[in-house]
Amino acid sequence: MSKNMLSALLELLPSISEKQSSSNVDFIALLVNAYPDLQPWCVQEAAASGGDSGFYMEYLSSLLHHEDGNDAAKRDGALVKEWCSMLCSPESGAAADRTIAQTYRQSFFRIASRENASSLFYHRNLPFLMDISVQISEFGLALSLANEIISNPRCCRDKQVLQYVLKHLCTISDKAIEGNEGEINAVLLAQVISFFIVISPCMQKHNCEFNDVAELSKLLEKCHIEMKNNPQYSPGNLDACITTISENASPAQSLQVLSQWEHDDTSATSRSSSSCLIFPALHTSLIRGAREGARNELSGSLLRIQRAREEGRRPIVAENVGGMISSSYWNAHAEEELQPGDDGGEEESSGVFLWPSVIEGTLVIAK
Repeated sequence: MSKNMLSALLELLPSISEKQSSSNVDFIALLVNAYPDLQPWCVQEAAASGGDSGFYMEYLSSLLHHEDGNDAAKRDGALVKEWCSMLCSPESGAAADRTIAQTYRQSFFRIASRENASSLFYHRNLPFLMDISVQISEFGLALSLANEIISNPRCCRDKQVLQYVLKHLCTISDKAIEGNEGEINAVLLAQVISFFIVISPCMQKHNCEFNDVAELSKLLEKCHIEMKNNPQYSPGNLDACITTISENASPAQSLQVLSQWEHDDTSATSRSSSSCLIFPALHTSLIRGAREGARNELSGSLLRIQRAREEGRRPIVAENVGGMISSSYWNAHAEEELQPGDDGGEEESSGVFLWPSVIEGTLVIAK
């Protein structure tokens, strides 16, 4: 931009408050085109002196627009941070107009949400964006940003950032326990518990104090305290909290939490109620642990059965030499082709007919 044009704009800036809203659009376009020769702080000072704070907001929204904004300005971390703060500020004036509030929220999401393609063009301060997301109660976005922080090589090595993330996770878990209208937010609580599993190795790797079992126990204790102190809190929330922990934490962690949980209700009714809540959770944890163990187990027999199921065949015993049984495969429905008198009794006595039901998963074993 020429010096003459820049000088003319600087002379016009003090008269911002005198301009009509219809002429603001053209004037803001000129100011945006003058960037970076004309820095945003000049516009801010002129708007403040004229008593028109909304003008500076319009200017930033045009300068950092996701489609028509200035690419260099979008990479300015301080400028993007300032705009995000203004977009989500209670004093922005958006609270009085739902349409404006929705527009501001969408602009923030275009920067904060990694799922939005426009976010690639902005400088993104992840801890700051997570902080703003928690402030405006966008907890799903906050958890997404937390996961992005943990995946970022630079951020995950910073102990202060990790502690910052953990602090916000505790805030989100508190909101999930409080719930809405006396009902716990089990979906949000499950997301927090799942993230505890993700962040735990990172915290341990960098020698940060974090005990996932202790954090899960705190969730259970908070729910119990809320149920005692809040008459509108649903009695079923404690059951929901225990179930959520048993279904989302690792089986070993959930078993430790349930075994360590203590509270001061000593009546027989309370103890009976607690047992009714814990037993299903113990069952869930044990079943999950058994399934995970089976998935991790390396068993030749299980592998042969799995392959037979995939190929529609069954293993049969071919011979037993020196106590070592060797196997081969044939059609799983071969016994259907046997006729009475075709040595069917001998094959049945050897247990070969067990394989079709094993392959189909319908075998019943009497104990």
